[in-house]
Amino acid sequence: MTQIIERKRADGSTAYLAQIAVKRKGQWLHRESRTFDRKSTAEAWHIKRMKEIKALGDDLSTLRRKNRTLSTAIDKYLADTNERIGKTKKQVLETIRDEYDISEMNANDIQSADIVDFLRLVSARDGVGSPATVLNYASHLAAVFRIAKPAWGIPLNRLAMTEAMEATKRLGITRKSKSRNRRPTLDELDALLTLFEDKHVRRPSSLPMHRVVGFALFSTRRQEEITRVAWDG
Repeated sequence: MTQIIERKRADGSTAYLAQIAVKRKGQWLHRESRTFDRKSTAEAWHIKRMKEIKALGDDLSTLRRKNRTLSTAIDKYLADTNERIGKTKKQVLETIRDEYDISEMNANDIQSADIVDFLRLVSARDGVGSPATVLNYASHLAAVFRIAKPAWGIPLNRLAMTEAMEATKRLGITRKSKSRNRRPTLDELDALLTLFEDKHVRRPSSLPMHRVVGFALFSTRRQEEITRVAWDG
């Protein structure tokens, strides 16, 4: 099975995801994918890659050993932890997989300098407003590096990831977000709650933010924790 899937990137440009899956005797033996800027390039890669796979005959063991890319590790991470990770983390990892060249590098080849270069690209990305956001990308990627080798035998270098995070911190590419130094005053809360309640009265279909704010304050939960709360019944 082969496919070319058209996807829109966050910056409005179009990406073409070329997918290959080999099934024999009812068993999936091999899957891989790559993202390209042009459909013609994606199609050319498809043709070339399928010829290489067919040339191997029935023995795909060599192919499986070579197909240990960062993209493969991210796919496995998302598949194994999908129900336990937040929406933001999932989106970040999918963006890394689909839009950055580092995802197609062989796991053995990824060094700290490659990760630093990748985070520089993230820093220059439209919509990335601060080094704290870049740090989020690095932290989510680090989670994949931590378990790829022991869980799936994909040899991502944890030390390279650690060194890259230290380097980007010193270079100012990443930085923790500033901690809050005060709580909102009662007057500020009153103004916010009044605004949200008035909006909800005018538009009953809008989110009841006056209730969400109150719940957040008294439950001391973060946004992602609140959105994961399940109500019985």
